[in-house]
Amino acid sequence: MSADPTAPPFLSLAQDFDGPDESRWRALAEAALKGAPFERLTTKTPDGVTIKPLYRAPDAETSAAGLVQQAHAGRPAYLPWDIRQVCAHPDPARANAAILEDLAGGVSSVALRIDDGDGAGMRFDVPQSLQTALKGVLLDVAPVTLDSGFAWKSAAPALAEIVSQTPKALPPTFAIDPFGAWFRWGAAPQPLDAELAEAAAFAKDAAARFPGCAPLLVQGRSVHEAGAGPAFELAALLAALAAHLRALDAAGVAPDAAAGLIFGRLSVGPDVIVEIAKLRAARALWTNLFAACGVTDAPLRLQAVTSRRMLTRDDAWTNILRNTSSCFAAAAGGADIITVLPFTEPLGLPGPLARRMARNTQIILMEECRLGHVADPGGGAFAVEALTQSLAEEAWALFQEIEANGGLIAAAKAGTLQQKIAVSAEHRAKLVATRRAPLTGVSDYPLLAETTPETEAPAPSGSSTARPSADKIAPLVWTRLSEPFEALRDAAKAKAPKVFFANLGPLAEFSPRSNFAMNLFAAGGVTAFGPDTVYSDHAAMAAAFKASSCKVAVLTGSDTRYAAESLEAATALKAAGCDWLIHAGKPADEQAVRAKGFDQFIFAGQDAIAALRLLHNALGIAQ
Repeated sequence: MSADPTAPPFLSLAQDFDGPDESRWRALAEAALKGAPFERLTTKTPDGVTIKPLYRAPDAETSAAGLVQQAHAGRPAYLPWDIRQVCAHPDPARANAAILEDLAGGVSSVALRIDDGDGAGMRFDVPQSLQTALKGVLLDVAPVTLDSGFAWKSAAPALAEIVSQTPKALPPTFAIDPFGAWFRWGAAPQPLDAELAEAAAFAKDAAARFPGCAPLLVQGRSVHEAGAGPAFELAALLAALAAHLRALDAAGVAPDAAAGLIFGRLSVGPDVIVEIAKLRAARALWTNLFAACGVTDAPLRLQAVTSRRMLTRDDAWTNILRNTSSCFAAAAGGADIITVLPFTEPLGLPGPLARRMARNTQIILMEECRLGHVADPGGGAFAVEALTQSLAEEAWALFQEIEANGGLIAAAKAGTLQQKIAVSAEHRAKLVATRRAPLTGVSDYPLLAETTPETEAPAPSGSSTARPSADKIAPLVWTRLSEPFEALRDAAKAKAPKVFFANLGPLAEFSPRSNFAMNLFAAGGVTAFGPDTVYSDHAAMAAAFKASSCKVAVLTGSDTRYAAESLEAATALKAAGCDWLIHAGKPADEQAVRAKGFDQFIFAGQDAIAALRLLHNALGIAQ
């Protein structure tokens, strides 16, 4: 049948709009910057990878020099990725109850945290503790892995024995990780070369005993949680992989066989595009390293764990938002296994609600958002493709640098590993302090009257007297980004301090700076007194200040009001007994404003932690 020549043309909305024009976009962006340089829109990761504000097709067409690109395989329709929950309860019976509850709620595999001497995890010295913890677990349906540090030498054989007694049990994943334990403790029970050799020997035997088993773990999580950038996290993973391959080769395991004995683990933060690119780059780098060993088929089995350093203790409910973003990035980046840390992680052992939220976050993304039914959601996006290439190139260069200087063990002993991480950590800490990297609930929109979620038990201290003593290095200390602000909040709790808000003019004029000051002070645990109060004159303001019993005041208002009234207002407040007067907003001439009686200035972009410490000192709060 031929088309009707009288029919109207097919509706096309695209034809009614102009095509994309980068020059027009740039002109609009420059106008929005109001004189600031365009380069302000370009950012860098802590290890120097450039992130542009706009990506076009040519950005994604460049290839990473010498890197093998690996396409993502299509995910299975059922259980697109492994939902893995960590159980760290010290009591085996309580651990068993939590594990069974998690499995009934949709978890597909279990990781048991074993106490490695630091009080964090299940006590393995209890008779038959592992049998108790795994009672009722169907090992032919739900595989079990360990997080046991150097305690793997007793825990892994015990798990192997349990699995061997279960008909048709799925292969266990022992997750033997000498590097991770070494970095955490800052020492090992014996020289790390010997630890790697012992792990390789066990892996060889376990692979023969449990076909399909991947006993060894290489990971970048240790350096991530200590502050490393994404490229260095990838480089550390590769360097650990190279060290394990050498140990396996010495044990008589060829690289093609070794490929199936190792899986990888990375932390995933809330920066979605960067994290998606990081996971995709990991696959390319993994393939490239094995290709250098003559292995053409070595797919990476990759676990993603939501970042611990991004989690906050204060207003922990906001961690649900961060966990969701991170889990999305992990799924979109093609992780085979995903672990979402409970949102109460900084507070202690999770209760039923936190564990349920951790697993349901994944289930909702997998099934309700249908994310698990797309092979490579980020593939083809110019930004994702370009960042994948950039991260891979930078990570490969960093890995080659580590190898050229003797490998990962030598880098840790020489301190160069710790130094590089420290530089990245300092860079990120500065972004947090200046609130260019805001932490919702802590540095931005803090909630002083928060409701703390319940936990099973407080977080373990992590202290131990039985530390290993061989191959000592500076340990990699895991820190959360919110800790400096949380310390300020802790210091302020005993005194319940408050600052008087001396507002000039009507509400519409002073509210922008009043809201800014109130938000900043709350980040340090300081309450605002009268942030919305309108005063008829300076005398009324001074009288209200005197009646408030406050000793510190902040002046808020428009620039026009400041020019006309700040001197008179400051004089009145000082006469009323104000010991410390704060100016909200950055003046053009600080010395001239100080001469009016102001002691401190608060403004966007300053070091908020330093400003709050100065305020605490004025309020008499011990540092």
